[in-house]
Amino acid sequence: NTLQSKEQVYPQSEPLTQEPGYMSVVPSGPLPAPPKSLRALDMADDLRKLHRLWQLEAFRQLDPIDPRHRAIPPSYCNPFPLDIEPISQFSFGYQSSSFQVVARDDGYLYCLRRYDNVNAVDHNLARTTTNRWKGLEHSHLVSLYSTYVTEEAFFFVYQYIPGVVRMRDRLVGSPSREEAVWSMICQLVSVIRKVHLAGMAVRTLDARHLLVQADSMRERWYVNCAGVPDALGWELHKSVDQLQVEDIRQLGYLIISWATGTEVNASTNSAAMGRCSQFFKGNFSEELCELAMSLTRSKTPPSITDLCRNLSGRIMDEMDHAELNMQRTERALGVEFEGGRMLQLLLKLSFANEQSEFDPNRQWAQSGDCYIVKLFRDFVFYQVDDDGNSDMDLGHVTMALAKLDAAAEEEIYLTSRDGESSMVVSYASVARCLESVYQELCANAAPQQPY
Repeated sequence: NTLQSKEQVYPQSEPLTQEPGYMSVVPSGPLPAPPKSLRALDMADDLRKLHRLWQLEAFRQLDPIDPRHRAIPPSYCNPFPLDIEPISQFSFGYQSSSFQVVARDDGYLYCLRRYDNVNAVDHNLARTTTNRWKGLEHSHLVSLYSTYVTEEAFFFVYQYIPGVVRMRDRLVGSPSREEAVWSMICQLVSVIRKVHLAGMAVRTLDARHLLVQADSMRERWYVNCAGVPDALGWELHKSVDQLQVEDIRQLGYLIISWATGTEVNASTNSAAMGRCSQFFKGNFSEELCELAMSLTRSKTPPSITDLCRNLSGRIMDEMDHAELNMQRTERALGVEFEGGRMLQLLLKLSFANEQSEFDPNRQWAQSGDCYIVKLFRDFVFYQVDDDGNSDMDLGHVTMALAKLDAAAEEEIYLTSRDGESSMVVSYASVARCLESVYQELCANAAPQQPY
């Protein structure tokens, strides 16, 4: 019941270990204004809604009695079909289907592509193809993680990207803005260059296998099913040079498709292609028209290196846009970082204040480190004004938690609710108490079950 200093409570305490470069003292200058509402601790509305939709996607799964569960290998669970059509699709000559799945060994989401009735699989070719594509990483390429063959099917395990749809499903007959078309071109040219410089060809540049993810800032394009035609032995008679030229031509068809809103490819009849070309010339710039025509009609289309050189100005524009988007994302990440730090502290405070009743020694919760943590909890969340009314000052709460996380040497006055006990301690001392109590609780807790 007496006033004590931090030296009396911790006469020989060791300094709390800090992360490199993180201050443990209160700055001498003015501090940033603390937030006044919970909304100030959240990211922008459009980003929050977007990530919430992506999170909801992660929880999708088939009904437990759905027969399609049998199409998934035992090492995966919680499948959800990614094909819009109710029947399986044919891709590269085989019946195929794709699922969103969760791996049992790590709990992460993956995209699992299944190809049925693949009778003759060259295992050496499949292994070589997988190793080559696994070593290729690009921001606009859906990464291939592994492949394996069972008696019933050939499986490809890919990176799962939330919120994407096929380009074919976005083609609704209405034209796109020219800026959006140039953005798509720059993104696809970048991934084509990466693949071609690695001595390979993309081979999946079509509206069925191209994915687009849209938010309020931009559209991100992803090349999907990389390595599938190689592993399945599709058109092995063609050389890499021939396949790379086909990639360039396919890029031209994709430009026309996205610009006009109508899917076109090498098999499109001349009348339909003529109508699309006429519409293209009447609604888009001469620069874009010349590019599309040179890629689709020239007997010797430009190489990817020449294409990058010709698009240098557009690529710089795309890079500027990407940098602006990255800065916005980093600002949102900073907000979430602060929220994550506070969540960790709140979880530890909750365990320390609520789980202590399970300790055999009930006096432990009313003395020593645990008691100081309880008093600090009251200091943060049980503030009252002069009239005894609850004072819900969010700025006080966030600032106190931030100083606790930084283990600041600033001293604070803690008192019990009845006013019988009081003490002066630093945030650093409270941080040591909290960590000590939490580690003791963890040591006495029941062992956790593996995932």
